[in-house]
Amino acid sequence: MKALLIDLEGTLYFKNRPIAGAKEAIAHVKDLGIPLRFLTNTDSKTPKDMEKKLQQMGFDITEAEIFTPVTAMLRFFQKQDSKNGYFLVSSALQKVVAPYAVEQTSADYVVVGDFRDQMNYQVLNKAFQHIMAGAEIIALQKGKYFIRENGYNLDTGSFVQMLEYASNKEAYVLGKPSKQYFSLALDELGVTAEETAVVGDDQTTDILGAEAVGATGILVKTGKYAEVNGSQVKVEPNKVIDSISQLPLILKDI
Repeated sequence: MKALLIDLEGTLYFKNRPIAGAKEAIAHVKDLGIPLRFLTNTDSKTPKDMEKKLQQMGFDITEAEIFTPVTAMLRFFQKQDSKNGYFLVSSALQKVVAPYAVEQTSADYVVVGDFRDQMNYQVLNKAFQHIMAGAEIIALQKGKYFIRENGYNLDTGSFVQMLEYASNKEAYVLGKPSKQYFSLALDELGVTAEETAVVGDDQTTDILGAEAVGATGILVKTGKYAEVNGSQVKVEPNKVIDSISQLPLILKDI
């Protein structure tokens, strides 16, 4: 393998606690000089916020190494010609999306992320009105739920599906497991999918995304995998390991 795309939550840490051996495994891989990108479907924070969180947990991971749906969203709008959006996103992302945002005038896109700290009927219904007036739906990701210390929580995909149902439109997904998302990460590293392994705990996002681009999929039995007993979706990884701590031991075999 010439590069690794490694999931964050559930793979390096879970419920805000590092997984045993994860910090040492990442340090070992970096010592080998293997290029890395750390992938996450976290869509309420900037990569800089994620860097701070990871470094507080003791991980030597920089902002430049973190690839999120927010990264993909900004690249999407940078490539558009004078397009704008109505954004259902967290307060932490308001400044990031401000150059592309509209309120009352017609929007080209309605972008749906984790907006739980901004959520009310008015903003959700305004998004629906933009869609019915012709705006397309962009989902930063389409996860059904996430797991925290308090248990299961509704994720962005639940709200995306509500808007899809009401409008009879299908969202364009920027986060995992979309092929677009993984292809952008590969482009950053300058490698092909065949030269890359994706490591993660979620069959529905990490392993399915690896399959979508033709990369090697390595499933870890931590995080979401452990919580749902490994029965998320029928997609077979190329390898299964107990945790990220075992990754350095199998690199020579993939």
